[in-house]
Amino acid sequence: MKSIRAIFVVLLAVVAVTVFPLGLMSFIAAESELTKVTLVDNGEAREFLVGAKSVADFFHEMGVSYNTLDRISHPTESFLWDGITVSIEREITYYVQTDGGEFIPQVARPGTTVADILRQMQQVSRIALVYNGDEDVPIKNGDVLSVDTWVTQTEVELISLPYETIENHTSSVPRGQQHLRIEGEQGEKAVTTSVVYIAGKQEQRNYVGTEVLREPTDAILDIGTGWLGSLANVNAPDFHYSRHLRMEASAYTKYYGCTGKNPGDPGFGITASGRPVQHGIVAVDRSVIPLGTRLYVDGYGFAIAADVGGAIRGDKIDLYMETIEEALRFGRRNIDVWVLD
Repeated sequence: MKSIRAIFVVLLAVVAVTVFPLGLMSFIAAESELTKVTLVDNGEAREFLVGAKSVADFFHEMGVSYNTLDRISHPTESFLWDGITVSIEREITYYVQTDGGEFIPQVARPGTTVADILRQMQQVSRIALVYNGDEDVPIKNGDVLSVDTWVTQTEVELISLPYETIENHTSSVPRGQQHLRIEGEQGEKAVTTSVVYIAGKQEQRNYVGTEVLREPTDAILDIGTGWLGSLANVNAPDFHYSRHLRMEASAYTKYYGCTGKNPGDPGFGITASGRPVQHGIVAVDRSVIPLGTRLYVDGYGFAIAADVGGAIRGDKIDLYMETIEEALRFGRRNIDVWVLD
């Protein structure tokens, strides 16, 4: 019995001696198939032995997540080799403050500069931005990017153009009456200004130009100067005359500028025929029209030749006016004169 036990022990020893080297060899072979990888994740280094063959498989095997903005040292499809170091720089979280408003969180790829971010912001918003810091530095976690918007707007102001009222003194309207012949209408112009707003506040205004959209229409007011009888119908059957003359007409008053006399001077306001001056008194060349002749002057009315003047020679006639303004307004013109029966 003891001999049987001895034989069994020997057999176990032989098996143990045979199997142990085989297991050891299998363990060594399995370990030799693993790859040593050092992962540096945002500056924190860890070592792994993995069976993965590529960077993507390694991340999957180790449960390492990443996104498109993380910067990975090797392409994910590249193969692993023993002793490789794979690093991940995680996306940057920063904040944007526009025109002094609230902080808006944003993310960027590591190494992105402020200039890159500003360029992208302007492309998206299509608005110019003003930044007072260094644009060439990379953005870092927690940085605040304070920018102001720069907006140029074109403003158009519509302004009314007033019309004028032109007074037309005419004998076709009875004296003391007025007639609005044409109503006035305001015009309009557009004044264009370029306005610069920074951070929503007006900083600059630049005049661009003015365009008249509609010219004003002036009102014409007829003011009557016609005396009673000045609008007689010379073609009426009961209008009788002996001569029709075409004469050069002027106007005068009783004041110093026309007569050389002032109020209080002898003969002030008295005609050559001794009549006091008033509307209807006209000065003539007595060799053409004798004094005392009754006349009808177109636009002036019925008159009597009762005065003379040094410059009134030939087919000239001088019409008396009450005021200097009326005389100046009348000026000098050619008119029709009828010598009445």
